[in-house]
Amino acid sequence: MTGARWIPKAALFGGAAVAAAGVVTVALIDPKAAAAGWLAGFAFWSQILIGSLLLLMIHRLTSGRWGDIIAPALAPAVASIPLLLVLAVPLFVAIPALYPWLGHDPAIKPDVRSDYLNTPFFIIRSVIAIVGWTVLAIALSRMTGRRGQLVAALGLVFHCIAISSIAIDWYLSLEAPFTSSSFGASVAIVELIAAMAWAVLISPQTEGDENVGDLGALLLAFVLGITYIDFMAVLVIWYGDLPHEEVWFVERLISPWPVLAAGAFVLVSVIPVFMLMLSRLRKSPTALRLIGAGVLIGLALYDAYLIAPPFGSFALVPWLLSLIAIGLGLLGWMQSGAQSLLHRMRPAHVQ
Repeated sequence: MTGARWIPKAALFGGAAVAAAGVVTVALIDPKAAAAGWLAGFAFWSQILIGSLLLLMIHRLTSGRWGDIIAPALAPAVASIPLLLVLAVPLFVAIPALYPWLGHDPAIKPDVRSDYLNTPFFIIRSVIAIVGWTVLAIALSRMTGRRGQLVAALGLVFHCIAISSIAIDWYLSLEAPFTSSSFGASVAIVELIAAMAWAVLISPQTEGDENVGDLGALLLAFVLGITYIDFMAVLVIWYGDLPHEEVWFVERLISPWPVLAAGAFVLVSVIPVFMLMLSRLRKSPTALRLIGAGVLIGLALYDAYLIAPPFGSFALVPWLLSLIAIGLGLLGWMQSGAQSLLHRMRPAHVQ
């Protein structure tokens, strides 16, 4: 873990504990806001970890120097995926505060609520997804060659199924019956963006390495993908005059949500697209780190925009605290427990 090696692990874990205590304090005041803030923070960091696994599987199938460059960043993140089971526990506990379908929302069909949107099945689906990602992370760390490629191929199929379910559960069911057929793909692309932005930010890239430009090109492709998919979703819903879905957007026209949306759009789409179009910047590790940092901030704003509005602007307080608590805890873990996996996974990247 190169990005935060200079920070003592005790300081990282201590800061995480203080921020987590802040979330607990907010929960005593407003449990729903605290739950929404934790979910938004959890979603952001899980995107980096799961996205790193996606990049690892893609590289295992396609190879290329680009994967070797970011291996030191991907390996600790992938090794941290098992922690998602622990970090998801507050989410499971907070289901009554988060999801309206538990309160027999009349907008949700009774058969959907009884057969799909219920607490036991929600938890089972989430656990299956996280355990599946964990198994893939462990398997890929121990398998090379054709066996590793087979695992990667099967893992990508599993992820396509899992993320389609998780995207509905963690995000869309907050405001059921709002639906979006492209949302699963949107979340998957965001994961790739988050992982690549994280990788270019903390990887020990070398100035003058001609392969660094591949990282910028991949990030540009991912950013263009999410811009297109989200734009088309808004276009279809808004101009298709679908009132039951337009409400989702109308709710987010109230301050401060337009500010978060604008910030996310500028940092995740506008700035990266215009900067990464320039070959000189695309091949510069320094420029990529700046772009990566901005993209990560924009994605954090984007997650808050998706999750927090139904719970009020006060939810932004526990959101910030959750980002800090989970982030510092993961950085501390990556400095310690994840390091052994880094050395085991390196040969799998360099083929």
